[in-house]
Order: sequence, then C-alpha cells, then structure tokens
Amino acid sequence: MPEYVLYEKKGHVAYITLNRPERLNALGTELGQQLREAENNFAEDEDAWVAIYTGAGERAFSAGRDLKEVAGQDSQSGSTVPFARRAAIEHNKPTIAAVNGLAYGGGFERALGCDIRICSDNATFALAEVKVGLCPPTAMFTLPRLVGLSNAMWLLLSGEPINAEEAYRIGLVTRVVSLPELLPTATQMAETICDNAPLAIRTTRQLTTLGLEVPIDYARRLGQGLISSVWGSDDAVEGARAFVEKRKPVWKGK
Repeated sequence: MPEYVLYEKKGHVAYITLNRPERLNALGTELGQQLREAENNFAEDEDAWVAIYTGAGERAFSAGRDLKEVAGQDSQSGSTVPFARRAAIEHNKPTIAAVNGLAYGGGFERALGCDIRICSDNATFALAEVKVGLCPPTAMFTLPRLVGLSNAMWLLLSGEPINAEEAYRIGLVTRVVSLPELLPTATQMAETICDNAPLAIRTTRQLTTLGLEVPIDYARRLGQGLISSVWGSDDAVEGARAFVEKRKPVWKGK
C-alpha cells in the first residue's frame, strides 16, 4: 500500500503529513485509514506533546474528499462516507495545522479540527461541497464559532474560496508566512508550547474546548477537579522551584 500519510517525531513534536501530492493530497479511503493510524500513534505516545498537520508538496494542504472515489458510489452509500473528526478530541494534545496551498472541503475541515492554524501566503480555503451536491459534515457546526456567523455562512453557502489575507482578516488563521517559512514557523510554535508543563497544557486545552461546548457555569463546575489536580501536581511544584532557582523546569507530566 502506498504511504499516503507520513508520521515523524522530533523531540516532543509529531509531524503528520498528507502525502498524496499528485492528487493534491485528496482524502481517499486509504489515506483516511492511514491518517487514523497516525493519529492513534500520536495519541498513544506519551512523549509526543504537540502535532503539526501539513500536506506534501507546495500546491495543497488537501483538496478535500477524493471526488473520483465519491463518483463511483451510489446515492445510498453516502452514510458510509467517514465524517471528518476534530483532531486531538480524545487525547487533549494541542495540534497545529500548517496549511500550504489549497485547503478545500474535507481538507479545510481537517485544518478546522486543529487548535491553531497558520498558512502560507499562497493558501486558499474553500468549502465547495454545495457545488457538488454535498454538505460539509463538521464545518457547519465549528466554523461559525471561529469566524462569526456571517463569514461562516458566506463560505458555507457560496462555496467560493478565500485567500490567505482574507483568512487572516476573519480570524481563521493566526499567522500568514511565506511558503519556505511555514513549517519552521509551525515547529517554533509547537516547541514554544512544549516548553510549558504538559499536564497544564492538556488540561487548559480540554477545559477551553469544553467552555465552547457547554454553558460556562457548567464548564466551571466540571473543570474544578481538573484544575485542582493541576494546581496540586508535581509539575506545579517543579515550576515554582525552577522559577525561584532561575533554571528551566523539568516536567514530569503529573
């Protein structure tokens, strides 16, 4: 089977690369299976703290669902199409999307599933599902929370693309950099996160996400135990000692 997804780890940073550049990293069945395997590897590796998603080549992060594959299905098989999942939903490890070139359809949604998005200055984003008789299975719910209802509705209902400058203007991405600087910038951001206490990072990510999904008072009640466990952790003691002793902390993740 071709290697459609590359998984590599450097230090505490994992790199998940969609590796089908001849098809603009389109999300076919085999790529999807390999992507789940890579994500499982990241989730299960306690030494992997942050993941960076990107696409092979210079033209595309991912052009989305492989429409040649979809065209071979009948109208009853739509329920078997795998829905895009939010990255890191089960392990609460931070994820960064380094979007190079096109991010269309499911590729756009894969980027939306990451906690942080940056892009190259040649990036374009589109949710073009409505143009081919489909609807975006996750962006309908997540995009309005990120860019506001009006901006989201335009992207969802028009299917028209936006460029990197517009993506930055509406808050879809955090930074826009040149293509050669994209992966180094994402790596620098990931390493900055990795300098911090992993237990605190995961709990902060988990509760921040929870606060978007349930009423804030309910989120606070649910989070009290987790917050107390972080404040009473070995890492909290180590952080205070390292500050007093003017040295870099050595995190245990507990």
